[in-house]
Amino acid sequence: MPSSSTLVRVLRFGLFEVDLRSGELRKAGVRVKLHDQPFQVLTILIDRAGELVTREEIRKTLWPGDTFVDFDHGLNNAVNRLREALGDSADKPRFIETLSRRGYRFIGTINESREIESALPVPPVPATPQESGRLVPERRNVRRARYAWILWLVAVLAAIFAGMNLRSFQSRSFQTLASESKRSIAVLPFENLTGDANQEYFVDGMTDALITNLSKLGALRVISRTSAMHYKGTHKALPEIAHELNVNSIVEGSVARSGNRVRISAQLVEAANDQSIWVRDYNRNLQDVLQLQNELAMDVAQQVAGKLTPKEQSRLAARTRPVNPEAYEADLKGEYFLTKWSTEGFEKAKQYFEQSIILDPTYSQGYAGLGEYYSIVAFLGAVPSRENYLKAEDLSRKALEIDETLVQPYVTLGMVKFFLRCDPAGAEKDLNRALELDPGSVYALDYHSYYLLKTGRTDEAISEKRRVVKHDPLAVEASSELGMYLSSVGRNDEAIQQLRKALEIDANHAATHVRLADAYTNKQQYSEAIAELKKAIALEKMPAGLAQLGDIYARSGKKQEARAVISELIEMSKRSYVSPTFIASVHARLGERGVALRWLEKARANDGTPVSDSAFDTLRSDPRFKALEAQLTPNQSCPPRVLAEQR
Repeated sequence: MPSSSTLVRVLRFGLFEVDLRSGELRKAGVRVKLHDQPFQVLTILIDRAGELVTREEIRKTLWPGDTFVDFDHGLNNAVNRLREALGDSADKPRFIETLSRRGYRFIGTINESREIESALPVPPVPATPQESGRLVPERRNVRRARYAWILWLVAVLAAIFAGMNLRSFQSRSFQTLASESKRSIAVLPFENLTGDANQEYFVDGMTDALITNLSKLGALRVISRTSAMHYKGTHKALPEIAHELNVNSIVEGSVARSGNRVRISAQLVEAANDQSIWVRDYNRNLQDVLQLQNELAMDVAQQVAGKLTPKEQSRLAARTRPVNPEAYEADLKGEYFLTKWSTEGFEKAKQYFEQSIILDPTYSQGYAGLGEYYSIVAFLGAVPSRENYLKAEDLSRKALEIDETLVQPYVTLGMVKFFLRCDPAGAEKDLNRALELDPGSVYALDYHSYYLLKTGRTDEAISEKRRVVKHDPLAVEASSELGMYLSSVGRNDEAIQQLRKALEIDANHAATHVRLADAYTNKQQYSEAIAELKKAIALEKMPAGLAQLGDIYARSGKKQEARAVISELIEMSKRSYVSPTFIASVHARLGERGVALRWLEKARANDGTPVSDSAFDTLRSDPRFKALEAQLTPNQSCPPRVLAEQR
């Protein structure tokens, strides 16, 4: 055993100083936060400065053979965090150089060291396989002994403090997690280890599936996909992310794929102390991917929420039948493009959902996705509403015939019954069924809140929308819609404040500018409203936004500008679908009753701007309008449609 006078050094390179005794990294004398594994990687590389340290050598030191962990993901993560702390980069390294597929080398200059005397014994270091049968320079043995002493000391102190070994520590950590009555969790975007950037849709699909499955547990608050995706590619520290999202736990991981084989590596981290408390790998054939997803969700849920109820187990165990790999991939691509919420994205989503159904006519999710597509574009007024709502209805029913546990078709059917069938009671029944199947579904909760708003239950609607924002704190759409809810009930000052918060998330969100214009219009602040609408139209020119601009021009006495908007809407209608009610509404606001009625005659039932809109108030005494109103809104119990940008 080495003598008690063994020396441990403090090493300096550039502005940085590494204190091997305290396990600290300092920059210009100020401590830099660096967690245990990245610091250990740094000490290994410094100990062999200028030399290649292979990935395998690091694995044997930090992840012994009996440790159950995804080594590749763990090491990549540790090196990324180390580089972030040092302000270094892989492309232009100053300190940590990557040697592709081999390992790393410390290339900084160690220009000063101080000797610190240690009175603690240093345990012996066994020779590694690479050292067996050959002489190793004494200097390297001493360095390894010093580093091993640090690891040994950390282990001893940890054992004394915890009074248990690593496995029992993890077990007690699980119990602590499960003991809390209400846990919150975020699933960060999985890392793409497929080696193909074109597989991002597939990797994102695995992330989405875990979020969706975990949301089925009432005991968990699960951060929605939209907010989680803000951290795609980020190197922020997990405690910082947890603080921003207000969660207790985080799941991170990676997805690798070779042909039809899929491998997911995941770890659960207790966010407050960045402590990894559970790690597991999953390997499956692509046709068994639903089983893989459910098993992963079940494992994570049990670690976080403890023992699951029979109902929760049943929710997670659903939809485990084998799938057609090509149909599944087409559906994933469809969902990927649908979330982009753009004209191009919608068209690609439609094509992939149709492809999914052709590849496997029994694949329920393909029908559900295509049904959602038709309901969205109908709602936005981008296509004739009635015929596309009917398509959405048929496809959603087909999806439920195949799999009655799907949430998506119930939400779509609820909105079709609400907007097309004039059946509020039936709509609420379907939306409630969706929430029964998935109590934590932000998607279902969001639409249910909208239903409450449009049926006059405004306090409940705003309360539910606030829950949506809590689940999705970084989603500009959720934050923006809350502002729209407030504006629609006359709470315009609150709405303006909320909508400005949404613009802090994304200043280029067109719908938020439209909604802000609504709030200003309600306060008769027309100049501010026009400015916001112009910003929205510059970002995304849609018929409803133009019609709203024409409406405000007419209200504020700018008749020439209002007629210019009408001309632009007519030109747009020559290239793509524009509801005639949009054009009629501006004419009506200008007091041009005859022209407005002629445009309304071209409209279809449940098509475009609702005839209950205040723009048509000047026409209500005209018998011709009353006849058209009965035709365009067959059942007056139907809630009015909203402008396209309100979703």
